[in-house]
Amino acid sequence: MNPAQQATEYEQKLLTLRAAVLDHLACKNVNGKHLQTALPWLSFIRFTEPTELSKGMLEPSMCLILQGQKKVLIGQGVTEYGVGSYLLTAIDMPIAGQVIQASLAQPYLGVRIDLDLKEMADTILTLNMPMSEKPKTGAATYVAVSDTALLDAFLRLVNMLDNPQELQVLATLVKQEIGYRLITAPEGGVFYQQLLSYYQGKGINEAIVWIRKNFANPLRMDELARHVGMSVSSLHHRFKATTVMSPLQYQKQIRLLEARRLLLSGKIDAATAAFRVGYESPSQFNREYRRSFGAPPLQDMDALRQQGIVL
Repeated sequence: MNPAQQATEYEQKLLTLRAAVLDHLACKNVNGKHLQTALPWLSFIRFTEPTELSKGMLEPSMCLILQGQKKVLIGQGVTEYGVGSYLLTAIDMPIAGQVIQASLAQPYLGVRIDLDLKEMADTILTLNMPMSEKPKTGAATYVAVSDTALLDAFLRLVNMLDNPQELQVLATLVKQEIGYRLITAPEGGVFYQQLLSYYQGKGINEAIVWIRKNFANPLRMDELARHVGMSVSSLHHRFKATTVMSPLQYQKQIRLLEARRLLLSGKIDAATAAFRVGYESPSQFNREYRRSFGAPPLQDMDALRQQGIVL
């Protein structure tokens, strides 16, 4: 098959997958931004207008864009991506994202799969999958371009959503295929390495889990390094390579996101939220909150509630 034929097949597969998702949304009469499907790990995302840049915690997942365009901030880097590209994260990652192309006539449309890292690590070990020849270092959150085989797997998955028997028998197999295609993609070497690290239960994954559990406590690098069996310098270097931020910066993002969640519940004030997530100074909390979210806590809460975002 020549390159022109390959491009035509890829574009046709994209169009078919997009139509299948839109048909499913139309049948369900969905007007919201997120739709959970019959599969707990599969969902659709739909926006009818561009969004403001917003921060949040992205759990292990991949989201494929079928229509529209998006911008993400990973660390200090900005990436814009659109139809046929996907964002994958193999770790719990503080991230900022913004839909930049969407309208009522042509909404932003995405399909998301939540990733079970243990399940996928078991798969690569059971199948004795070889590692990608591409470099194995890099951030564990990245944007890549899909291929025809990956789109075909998603299409088969979407087409069986209204067939309970097929879902029960085949959905898990198709999910395993999608995982396989993500691992063996040109950019999949980093993902492969992250899965092995998760399986071994050591290193950066373990450090991330520890920070998330103890984010309100002072972070002592020597204590964390001992906990994960690494030197302080090695931990700092590998953590930043994986998450695009230092352990202290990661902890700060966790604290601020948790404080925002607490404030949005409407049950506590800013000072109480600051102390609860580990800040000793409300004024320092206010400064860092404004720097992170673009407005002081009360103003940010008003803006979120005007957008209809509540807990």
